[in-house]
Amino acid sequence: MDKEVVGAQELESIQETIAERFGTSVSPASIARALADHGVGLGHPEILQTDLQWRECHQLFSPEDLTFGTIAAANLLIEKVESLRRQFENNAAMAERLRHEVRQFKTELDLLAVNEKAQNRELAQEIAQWLAIWLQTPQIFSEWLSLRRATSDFQSRFSS
Repeated sequence: MDKEVVGAQELESIQETIAERFGTSVSPASIARALADHGVGLGHPEILQTDLQWRECHQLFSPEDLTFGTIAAANLLIEKVESLRRQFENNAAMAERLRHEVRQFKTELDLLAVNEKAQNRELAQEIAQWLAIWLQTPQIFSEWLSLRRATSDFQSRFSS
């Protein structure tokens, strides 16, 4: 590119080329790290801003999506997971990214569920179970969840 310092424009050009050639999106920070490893000068403030904007546009879940203390809020998260699953049915890379994020979230819920000092342990355990079923058989998850919600165990634990 014949530039002494790489900035936002150059990163966007590299991102587009990677997406065209490999069919995947790479964060500006990842590209900048690879360039720096090869001795390329970087316009740090510009790169940080570009990466922040990219991450905001590409994140699947907001902090609000992942913060819940009620069954109603948990239901909203599950609805979003299902919506994203349907949205990514024909995009294997994004579908795998969704599965990866759901696995991470399930792991965090499993840790919360066994933490004696944590609030909402019972809710965390329930949602972790939901996510386990979703990860195993996402195609039948909605039907399974409807049946789960109708059980006397669920009703006694989570009905207001």
